[in-house]
Amino acid sequence: GESEHTGLDIMAIVPYVWIAGTGSMILYSIVQYIRLRRKLVGAVAYTGNVYRADYIDTPFVMGILAPKIYLPSNIPTQEQKYIIAHERHHIRRCDHIIKLLAYCALCIHWFNPLAWAAFILAGKDMEMSCDEKVLELIGKARKKEYSMALLQFASEKPIQSLSMPL
Repeated sequence: GESEHTGLDIMAIVPYVWIAGTGSMILYSIVQYIRLRRKLVGAVAYTGNVYRADYIDTPFVMGILAPKIYLPSNIPTQEQKYIIAHERHHIRRCDHIIKLLAYCALCIHWFNPLAWAAFILAGKDMEMSCDEKVLELIGKARKKEYSMALLQFASEKPIQSLSMPL
């Protein structure tokens, strides 16, 4: 009857909705990447694979084969070593590659709320794990300094877990 016909019509459009959602997420990532690259045009080499940039709010790793660490220019000198240690630990563990793969999975499963929760929570776990490792390396004596450096970034801008994987 008529109800069967309506059901078939809905099932016929489901693949197109899925493709549109996946395509939108990929397009969003490309646009975010281009915007970020424009912000990094004036980045200045600091030391090794570490660069300083004026128009970014938080430190991050970008790149797959030759990842670079980008720091906001306004980070106080005494905090830079902790932030660099944190970002280097991300690189050592290949978090930048894992996050990219997780984002690809999210693009495919964009309709699943559990995929979103897994992506967000995995990102938070990566950050906390790196913080724990840095605290272990620097010892209890400098724990307060590192905690203050983390607090500075947490209070300036909320963590952008949904931003493109860098």
